Amino acid sequence: MNRFLTCSFFLLLFSVSCGTYRYPNASGIRESVTQELNNYYIDTAQTFVYRAKLHVFKKDMNGNLIVKTLTRNEHRVALVSDFGQTLFDVSLSPDRYELHYAMHDLNKRTVVREIVDIFRTMTTQRHSTSAVMFANQQHYYPVYVVDNCYYVLKERRVERIQQARGTKEHLAIIYREWNPEDIPTSIAIEHKKFPITINLTLDPDQSTL
Repeated sequence: MNRFLTCSFFLLLFSVSCGTYRYPNASGIRESVTQELNNYYIDTAQTFVYRAKLHVFKKDMNGNLIVKTLTRNEHRVALVSDFGQTLFDVSLSPDRYELHYAMHDLNKRTVVREIVDIFRTMTTQRHSTSAVMFANQQHYYPVYVVDNCYYVLKERRVERIQQARGTKEHLAIIYREWNPEDIPTSIAIEHKKFPITINLTLDPDQSTL
């Protein structure tokens, strides 16, 4: 009897730990025609400068976030304080990154990995052939799925990216406002596991658009 209870406990634990995230109110996943997603940062002639407010592990920081498109899916992202000090500087591609610098408080392997993941998810163009199904479609915007990320489209623009790990939402990136050229001018980022929130506001005077 004890052996049976022990086995049942571990089977239950295994099934919970191996569970997958389910998008709220979704009834399933369907195939779709190929959908290009997140085309905001694909022009190599553009450099984006955002005023940044960060709350990272109980510390508040202000500065500029600079996003430079190197190729369609390669970017260099740097965070610079208001005093001109580089806080974080990394080159990104879909499957690798090169860290050029991270300030002492951020230069921890797990933290670096999560910040890289935030900026990669924010900037990388994706292609999806799957979409979320809802029982009542008229109440929902299209939601496309790529790997562990859910892309919510509103008026054909990506409005939100929700990244999941296991059964829980891991990261949310919300594009709140755009200019007439569909360039994101206000972005809110919230990490669901670590105390990291970032609010970005485009500085058009410093950007090259």
